[in-house]
Amino acid sequence: MSKLMGWLCHYTPVEILTALGYTPYRLLGRKGNNPRAATYLPGNLCPYVQSCLEAAIKQELPPLAGVVIARSCNAMIHLANVWPRYGLKGKILILDVPRRLDDNAVFYFSQNLRRLASELAHSGERQLNEERLWAAISWWEEQRAAWRKLLTCRAAGEDPPGGEEIMDGLARWQTPLNQREAEKWETVINRLARQPCRKSARRPRLLLSGSILPQELIAMVEACGGLSVFEDSCNARRLLLAPAVGAEGDPYLYLARLYLGGPPCPRMVNDREKRCRYWAEAVDRFHIQGVIYHAMKFCDAAMYDFLALKSFCEKRGLPLLRLDGDFSGGNRGQWQTRIEAFLEMLEVR
Repeated sequence: MSKLMGWLCHYTPVEILTALGYTPYRLLGRKGNNPRAATYLPGNLCPYVQSCLEAAIKQELPPLAGVVIARSCNAMIHLANVWPRYGLKGKILILDVPRRLDDNAVFYFSQNLRRLASELAHSGERQLNEERLWAAISWWEEQRAAWRKLLTCRAAGEDPPGGEEIMDGLARWQTPLNQREAEKWETVINRLARQPCRKSARRPRLLLSGSILPQELIAMVEACGGLSVFEDSCNARRLLLAPAVGAEGDPYLYLARLYLGGPPCPRMVNDREKRCRYWAEAVDRFHIQGVIYHAMKFCDAAMYDFLALKSFCEKRGLPLLRLDGDFSGGNRGQWQTRIEAFLEMLEVR
């Protein structure tokens, strides 16, 4: 039986999966069109969600014991409805995620996490005790702290690691095929830390933002002469969370506060001010000269987020470029033309 447990949203508590003996494996989608998924999901639905379902239908994913689907947005709710019938076999677990951070939301989410752990333990061979869960929490925080340290070195260094290499490393970190591979996370980070840095002389320092950032977009930005030093997305910086203030006696309350209190996602509609503070800190600390926003087609949260970012950039006098994408990799020609023009404009400022 496979010990890989699939997950999608970065609000999924991978610590619980690890504590129960599973290896968390993130579904990052696929390149290309999704004709079969489009027959089961509305055509005007998140391309990332369609991409994940297409990969499952075409059996392009490794054998999974199940998948945890967080009901973090409308598209994920649709996916949770169709996955049991058309996705991979195995346990399907649904996790409801609040859209704000307060005491009631933390308690509600902690109860959902407790229920998730119970369902997973019931379907597996291990029981989950608090000692094992705290050990998993510490193990994951050690990894995130190492990643945060690596990414923070891009703030001051004149020749920081390139965004393309960072995103590739993060993708491999999220998709281990077994526990032995998952335990090699230090090797991945150390290899990135030792890689020759890209010369940043006259290369505009950029913040890239969006729900999910395609790796090919960052590669194109840097091939055109830009330098991505801060990737604000749920498959990059937001994935690394932030240490929760004060360790709760209850590990489920701690995890609820940890995940809800991390860098705010566009779906956290009541945290716009916190999100603006997050951007401001990144712009100041990483010496950002321009911002590129990747707007996923049909993503309402991305549209709200872009408007907030546009207002922020106007107040700070930061140039902003919006690129629309469908997660298929078919936007490259248009992207390249607009990125080159944007970088030329930054060079003459």
